[in-house]
Amino acid sequence: MTAIVLAVSLLLAGPSVLAALEGTGDVDTALLHLVLALVVTAVAGHLVRGVVRGYQAQAAENPPHPAGEQDAVPGVPGRRRDDF
Repeated sequence: MTAIVLAVSLLLAGPSVLAALEGTGDVDTALLHLVLALVVTAVAGHLVRGVVRGYQAQAAENPPHPAGEQDAVPGVPGRRRDDF
């Protein structure tokens, strides 16, 4: 995950870093943009990871129904909802 955060942050701060290397922009601005991109990307990665882990935990708790059972009418064996 760290490699992804660094790559995305460098991509987001790329124009500022390039401007600082060419001499058309301030180094302070480039560093500020790089730090902000690192923070935003790290927080976004943490949030996405939390959401995905929540869905994984929910999927592990509720196994999928066997084929055909999800359409069954409760209390009426052998009857499906679309048979009415």
